[in-house]
Amino acid sequence: MAYSYMYMANEETPVNLELNLPKLQFNWQKLLKSSAWLALAGVSVFVASLAPLQQASAEYVRTNGSCLFIRSGPSTANSSVACVPNGTNIGNTGNVRNGFAQITSGPYQGYYVAERWLGTTPGRYRRHSGVGVGGRVLLRPGARGERVRTVQRALGIRVDGVYGSSTASAVRNFQRRNGLLVDGIVGPTTRRALGIN
Repeated sequence: MAYSYMYMANEETPVNLELNLPKLQFNWQKLLKSSAWLALAGVSVFVASLAPLQQASAEYVRTNGSCLFIRSGPSTANSSVACVPNGTNIGNTGNVRNGFAQITSGPYQGYYVAERWLGTTPGRYRRHSGVGVGGRVLLRPGARGERVRTVQRALGIRVDGVYGSSTASAVRNFQRRNGLLVDGIVGPTTRRALGIN
């Protein structure tokens, strides 16, 4: 008898569960009349624009007309494996050591090139008057103070007021990305590009 009661207590009665969900109807004509197609077109244009951006990030040789040596290591003491002419796309670059950037893609991958002769657009290197980019030197490695802190804030790096190797590297990367002479020195042109008065 006890077993019968347990069986009856655990026995479930059938439940009719009805969900009142709205019926969705998809109307293509209504969709095309709405502004949703504009969003789809915008996404398509954005995706199509990504391919040229990848190419635009490549590095180009920007010399005074002579060729640029591709080297086996990050020094002029290392042997030259090629001499590429001005305007040549050498691929992308990565780490910089001793002023030489390592090439990370393309036919010269793994080799090094002098960073100061690279730019993001093909063209010729333009000699600027004075020392540094664009004239009188304002900041260079070894400098300290509030002007260095201002540059570090503009670059979005750690602010300590000391123009050390990490600040110089960030300045060189900024100069390269903005088509400036890459020397790691903040002169008037680099200051203007950073938006610092």
